[in-house]
Amino acid sequence: MQFIHNDLGNRKKGEIVEVTLTSGANVRLMDSSNFSNYRNGRQHRFYGGLAKQSPTRLAIPNSGHWHVAIDMQGLRGSTRASVRVLPGALPEIREVPLADVPSLVRKDIPPAVESNGQSHDVFISHVKILIEI
Repeated sequence: MQFIHNDLGNRKKGEIVEVTLTSGANVRLMDSSNFSNYRNGRQHRFYGGLAKQSPTRLAIPNSGHWHVAIDMQGLRGSTRASVRVLPGALPEIREVPLADVPSLVRKDIPPAVESNGQSHDVFISHVKILIEI
């Protein structure tokens, strides 16, 4: 059986494999064990299938060593392919309440002492100005 093989190496869950084809072909994303079975004509499991549009993208389902195989099994003609790995999505933002940041909270605030009994609000602003010439 003829196929195009790309060893993706160790990949993290969520990374995206982008396969660009010159014509429709079967695209299979497999771990090492399943790729060995595929290469030897044995039963195997894969992610993917017949790619009729290009590029096609597949997400790495879990961290590990991954392979892409592209073949024309059951199809006529031939194809050329390129494969690249795109980074996955960034982790979700977790907002932390400011009260949970110890350096921003002061619990032992001394009372304001004024000789005439008045208190004042003070606002301090630091501004940095960059002028390009």
